[in-house]
Amino acid sequence: MNSVEAPQNSSPHRLIVGMPRGGTTAMMRALNADQRIAAFGESLFWGRAWVEPLQGGGLNATQLARIAELLRKKALTPRGDPGGLSENGRDLSATAADAVLAMPVGSQPVEVFEAIGDAIAKKAGRHIWVEKTPHHLQHLDRIFAAMPDARVIVMLRSPAAFLRSYKHQGDRKSPEIKKVFHRLYHPMLASLVCRRGLQEAIRSSKRWPDALMMVRLEEVREDPVGVMGRIRAHLDLPDFSDVQFEQANSSFEGVAQKPSPLSPVETTWLRLLVGRDARRLEMPLPDRRIIPMRFLLSVAALLPWAVRNWKTVSQLDQGGIRGMMRRWLR
Repeated sequence: MNSVEAPQNSSPHRLIVGMPRGGTTAMMRALNADQRIAAFGESLFWGRAWVEPLQGGGLNATQLARIAELLRKKALTPRGDPGGLSENGRDLSATAADAVLAMPVGSQPVEVFEAIGDAIAKKAGRHIWVEKTPHHLQHLDRIFAAMPDARVIVMLRSPAAFLRSYKHQGDRKSPEIKKVFHRLYHPMLASLVCRRGLQEAIRSSKRWPDALMMVRLEEVREDPVGVMGRIRAHLDLPDFSDVQFEQANSSFEGVAQKPSPLSPVETTWLRLLVGRDARRLEMPLPDRRIIPMRFLLSVAALLPWAVRNWKTVSQLDQGGIRGMMRRWLR
């Protein structure tokens, strides 16, 4: 590993958030083409892995140990080529966990977050770090309260492309995992995920217009050099000759059969639940194709979906299906 400057990420803090399947992984890998930058994720630090500090704002030894444990359980990304920082992500997780355990009792969450980024950048031989966790989009209030200087990229994707990618996200995984992904899919629920991402992007861009830059996956693919240049300017990153945006987030790479178009039921759910917010962002929507009986059968399938997936969702989300639905329906 080459000798590099000490990590320098205190001003500004740089984050990538956005919709799931919205290109955050591809953006992270693209930034890592610059050997000065260590873009990594997903720490979940400000969201699902949040550990509430004590009343004074500091973290005690037990809380620091809890954060370290949560990090060590994950395989941080990106792994492998192109743009990876690790072969399997476990070494990044161990590095991050060790950095947390080395923090003094009473450290503030932002100090712990900085220690994680600094440690990963140092291990990668780089001196600027960027953290990527898509669902941090839902926790920007907490993030800006702790880091008012934060500069954030919000990755979005057109609703139809999102739904196709979300539906097929397990296609390249093992048969067992693929089966779980397919069992969890329902077009209404996937459309609610899309809607929540668009709504949070709209709300956040109004509240922090100077700190946030909304980026659509489609526009990066159409003009990678121009858009990456604007992203670098927003994140206050040094100049770099970005020549290609690696489309590493596609669900469809390596899949033997090309995914089929969205069905009339899927487009109906999408237009019904996402239409208003998509239009506010001037995003295209699929053509209207309604088959009433199939749509009613899709509605009727929601109850057996909940029964069939109750245990799986409860393992993935502490709030279970009811908590998940409350968040999506807000």
